Amino acid sequence: MEPNYPIHLPDFFIGDPAPAYRDLRRNSPVHWTSANGGFWGITRYEDIKFIGSRPHLFSSAKGVLMPDGKPRTVEPRPMLITTDPPRHKALRQLISKGFTPKHISAMEPDVRAIMRGVLDSVKPGIELEYAEGIVAKVPVRIIADMLGAPAEDWEQFRAWSDASVGSADPDIKLSSQDAFGALTTYFRHLIELREQGRSNDLISILMDAEVDGESLSHEELISFLHLLLVAGNETTRNLIALGTVALINHPAQLRMLVDDPSLIPTAIEEMLRYVSPVTHMTRWATEDVELRGKTIKKGQAVVLLYGAANRDEDVFGDTAEQFDITRRPNPHLAFGTGEHACLGLSLARLEARVFFEEFLARFDRIELTGEVVRMRSTMVPGIRTMPVRLGAANESAVR
Repeated sequence: MEPNYPIHLPDFFIGDPAPAYRDLRRNSPVHWTSANGGFWGITRYEDIKFIGSRPHLFSSAKGVLMPDGKPRTVEPRPMLITTDPPRHKALRQLISKGFTPKHISAMEPDVRAIMRGVLDSVKPGIELEYAEGIVAKVPVRIIADMLGAPAEDWEQFRAWSDASVGSADPDIKLSSQDAFGALTTYFRHLIELREQGRSNDLISILMDAEVDGESLSHEELISFLHLLLVAGNETTRNLIALGTVALINHPAQLRMLVDDPSLIPTAIEEMLRYVSPVTHMTRWATEDVELRGKTIKKGQAVVLLYGAANRDEDVFGDTAEQFDITRRPNPHLAFGTGEHACLGLSLARLEARVFFEEFLARFDRIELTGEVVRMRSTMVPGIRTMPVRLGAANESAVR
């Protein structure tokens, strides 16, 4: 009898899905779930790589969210993430003009200044809120700064972003539709300002981007800005917060990282693998496909469970379930795979690296003082509250 797990529910991801993932990899790697109209859950690393590299067989055009069982009244909004070849390649080439290694590297001083601005106000020795009070402030400010939005709008960006991905969370009152509309209006305003005079921000770069005589339309640019704000904010925020939880739960690894900050880049890769900030992406079969003895029928949804693939013993060996900040190589799939691999992966790595460099230089001890409360989401079940107490690094030196 095949295993039966509620992978269509947020509570599955809020808990610890690792044991279920392990069971599914072994006993039902191509797993049918009948809930929400039915979909296939894919848990093996090589199978996800196979599907991700074949957009002609597995399309993104019908959306990348797990089926929720609700009748589809409108088609997904056209975005880079929901575009198939050949249009996807042209869009990606244009948008990548704003994410070259040169541009990302040039951002580091501004990123570090924003990190310091947040962390300089954090006091050791008292209980404080880590996820919302510290971490959540960082990625949205960096993205807003990239877009040339004034600092007084940064917190509004955060509210819109939370609503865009957390509509299933009862604490979020603003609907995703209202947040989308508000963002669209604001992005149009920023674009109108750039029409009057370019700056050195991302919007200006993308408005000037050209490949083979083609440039982005305003609608395509707005679509990408939506994706950047939601994906870039939530995923990086979850990586840092969930990565910190992993360090707290593995004190020997935390101590190793404090003692040797040069391990921060490899530690971030292990956080990405171990916590998998984005749980899944969905594809839709364009024809019948046989996979591990199962027939995925044309039109069926295929959910790529990155968290399961990132613990695959066939790739990560006997230590696949262990958190090891020295792990090399670490070919995780946290950023996806194939043509839809995350365009902003270099930015996410930069933000996480600079955050932990600045954070661990100030605080070498961090302890939970209460319950970690997760957001109810099937795709980005991040942390809503995380009370902690920090110890100042210089205190250790004095003692």
